Amino acid sequence: MMKKIIPVIRTCKIESEIHRLLSEVLSEQREMLGLDRGWVLPLDVLETDKDILIIGEAPGMAIEDLLIALHPSRIEFKGLKREDAAPASAKYLRLEREYGAFRRVLALPAAVQTDKATATLENGVLTVVLRKLKPTRIKDKVVRIQRGAESGGGKHG
Repeated sequence: MMKKIIPVIRTCKIESEIHRLLSEVLSEQREMLGLDRGWVLPLDVLETDKDILIIGEAPGMAIEDLLIALHPSRIEFKGLKREDAAPASAKYLRLEREYGAFRRVLALPAAVQTDKATATLENGVLTVVLRKLKPTRIKDKVVRIQRGAESGGGKHG
C-alpha cells in the first residue's frame, strides 16, 4: 500500500514545481509585453501589402496622455487613462471601466519605415499606420577568380 502512495506524492511535487516554473515564465512574459501593471489597451493588428495597421480603443483619452515609441522590431504604447470626476456625494455601485497607467508592447510582424509612421486619435479610436520596408532581394553573383601576381601553380612560399 505504501508503494502506491509514494509515486502520487512525487507526482504532486513535480506538478507543483512545473506549475511554479510556468507561473514564473508567464509572469516574465507579461512584464516584457507590458501587461503586468495597469489595464491593457485593446488593440487590433492588421497587415496589408504595404502597411501594418494597429487600431486601439482609447475612449475618453487625450492625445497628451498617450505615448507611442517605435523600435526596430516592436512598438510600445504607454499612457494614462484618467478617471472621470464623480460628485463628492456619490458612491460607486459598479465600476467596470478601467483607469490608470498602462504599458503595452507588441512585436511587429515585419520591418517598418520608422520615419513614415503616423498615428491619429479620433472619437476614442487610436489608429497607427506603419509603412513596411520593401524587402530587398539579394541577387546571386558568381565571383570570378583571377590569377594572382605569382602564378606558381597555387604554391605559396
